[in-house]
Amino acid sequence: MYLLSKNKNECCGCTACVQICTHKALVMQEDEEGFLYPVKDINSCVNCGLCEKVCTFTSPLFIGDRQDVYASYLKDENERKKSSSGGVFFAISQEVIKRNGIVFGAVLDKDLKVKHTSAETLDELLPLRGSKYVQSDLRNTYSQIKAELRAGRLVYFTGTPCQVAGLKGFLRQPFDNLLTSDLVCHGVPSQLLFDEHLRYLRNKYCGDILEYKFRDDEGWGGCESVMIKIGSQIRVVKLPTYELSPFLYSFMYAMTYRCSCYNCPFSRLSRQSDITLADYWGVKEFFPQLDSSKGVSLVLVNTEKGKGFWNEVMPLVEYYESNIQSAAKNNANLRSYSKLPPIRKTIYNRMKIEGYEKLANTVFRGPQYRKIKLRLFVKKLLGEKITLMARAIKSKSKIYVQNIRKQ
Repeated sequence: MYLLSKNKNECCGCTACVQICTHKALVMQEDEEGFLYPVKDINSCVNCGLCEKVCTFTSPLFIGDRQDVYASYLKDENERKKSSSGGVFFAISQEVIKRNGIVFGAVLDKDLKVKHTSAETLDELLPLRGSKYVQSDLRNTYSQIKAELRAGRLVYFTGTPCQVAGLKGFLRQPFDNLLTSDLVCHGVPSQLLFDEHLRYLRNKYCGDILEYKFRDDEGWGGCESVMIKIGSQIRVVKLPTYELSPFLYSFMYAMTYRCSCYNCPFSRLSRQSDITLADYWGVKEFFPQLDSSKGVSLVLVNTEKGKGFWNEVMPLVEYYESNIQSAAKNNANLRSYSKLPPIRKTIYNRMKIEGYEKLANTVFRGPQYRKIKLRLFVKKLLGEKITLMARAIKSKSKIYVQNIRKQ
């Protein structure tokens, strides 16, 4: 347990210990890598031991009493486009809000910080949709949820498996009006690293970032999307693959995760939540008839409560029964945690010494980078030439027709 050992491999940053302490003897503080860890004020601590009891990282519990597996996506094409995968999160949230419930999830706020917040309307739900590849700041989310649950309100909490486990450790009792969803999580980089990436983008494009998306609205067809104001002009830059984004490349190759992610006890088939949501990578192998270009959700229904809600949203989605073997084939983190690469031990210190830009142009750049850039350049060039040729042909055809008419 981190508060006793100070071993960062034993703390996932869920904040359960901080939020459970009524004496305010614990606070979350940022370390040199930008990750939050609990720090105890020994003068305020009464040694009740509650902070140790609610820690689920070293002794996790798994609640699953079933596991039904589906490939699924929203029937509503417009809503499906607003989601990073199949849009099942929106379908469940819509049902919760219809019942006067409240949804808690991660957002990228106006200051481009990732944090947990709540939504009580469909409009408020929009920022909760889409992927965020940064550890979210939970702040006092667990305490808010506890108050809503005690008031009898339906609550839907979504987060990483460790965040769901942290919530249940904090609550210390089951609630019939709590529905949870966890993700199939690779690991989480820090907000500090993401801030450096944003600074890099501002310098690269010489402008201010108005909007950032870790994945654009093109389902599985796109990647990082940035809206930038350059002088009086607004430009949207979309990258077609993670290999062109230093932040996402480092994420995909597990270079920058929190220390505990590399021995995560929650990366396994037994889950923390009622319903697990993820991208169904490789779905075409098992369901070749599906149009996966807009994204397809992997849905694991882990509990009877989850099954009840899934039955409610079934009319809103297309779904296909699958199995855990197929689901896990291209979702390695369903079975095990990400492996620690040698570069992780020094990467944050190197960023501090060498600067993010140097890393972005070296270790955060894959071997296919130049080849992909060249291919995109040629494609753009050919596209422009074809457009000019088409215009020329159209113009000549118009002149020819006019001459025929004159004759």
